[in-house]
Amino acid sequence: MPRFLGLRLILAATVLLSSIILFGIIAINVVNGDAFTIVDAHIAHWLHVHSTPILTQYLLILTHLHDPITISFMVALMACYLIQKKRWYDVLTLLLVVPGGMVLNLLVKQVFQRARPIFEQPLTMLTTYSFPSGHVAATTLFYGMLAVLLISKTRTRIKTAFIILIAFAMIVIVALSRLYLGAHYLSDVLAAFFEGMAWLALCLTAIHTYRVYHDT
Repeated sequence: MPRFLGLRLILAATVLLSSIILFGIIAINVVNGDAFTIVDAHIAHWLHVHSTPILTQYLLILTHLHDPITISFMVALMACYLIQKKRWYDVLTLLLVVPGGMVLNLLVKQVFQRARPIFEQPLTMLTTYSFPSGHVAATTLFYGMLAVLLISKTRTRIKTAFIILIAFAMIVIVALSRLYLGAHYLSDVLAAFFEGMAWLALCLTAIHTYRVYHDT
């Protein structure tokens, strides 16, 4: 096995396993109604009480720009660009990571069937399940994949760190918007992030391993 492939596999395996473990811890807390759910309720209540009309409008726009339909449209544009450049492995990876991960999220929602936060005067009305957050999962997958594509063409560590920082910041902002709007609990967005990271690591490892052995 080539040395660089071994290092990548170790890194990906670390991300995959740690993400699965953290997702599992959160999921167990949610299912059993443990301490995390109490924190969930307190944070949801505090954010709802401190909401303001201006911030609500801003975060509604932000969250709509990152809903699954919008993310799917951006993925389609990225796929068209990669096809034009004949980057076939990147096209395959993109489609497996983002749409595939979004479908996985829907399946996980059906397993847990957690109700969304309830308020007397909600900022947003949703009837789908809450755990894990679809917006945060899709955002994690999209910006994670975008960061991977950009980093693959980057030569310096500073640029790499900047790309990772921006991608993470976008995920955090979207997660905060879902919390603020009362669409999700904290455990929903954290679980979605770890779910997305696990799926991203799994897909990248599978495609990269296949590419190395297929092309040699």
